[in-house]
Amino acid sequence: MKKISVLEVMTEIRDLLLLQKEIFTMSEVCSYTGFERSYIYKLTSTRKIPHFKSPGGKNVFFKRIEINDWLTQNRIKTFEEIDEEVNRKLKSFKKSSN
Repeated sequence: MKKISVLEVMTEIRDLLLLQKEIFTMSEVCSYTGFERSYIYKLTSTRKIPHFKSPGGKNVFFKRIEINDWLTQNRIKTFEEIDEEVNRKLKSFKKSSN
């Protein structure tokens, strides 16, 4: 049986609580995405990640749903999906050339 430390349990609880939040702080979005703080700052300064600034502009916040959408925006098709698309286009091409 594997022994679990108190720190591991607390980390697990923190991660589960993070999944319940709608709005993330900078450190929370870093934990959620696994990206370094400097990389997230670079993304915000170049407006490549959706974010909000607090009144006065001192703090940066992120909506969890927007981060999820941003993280999943560059989906890579499976070989099966590519094959299906090619077959559909070939069928369409054959119909139009007859």
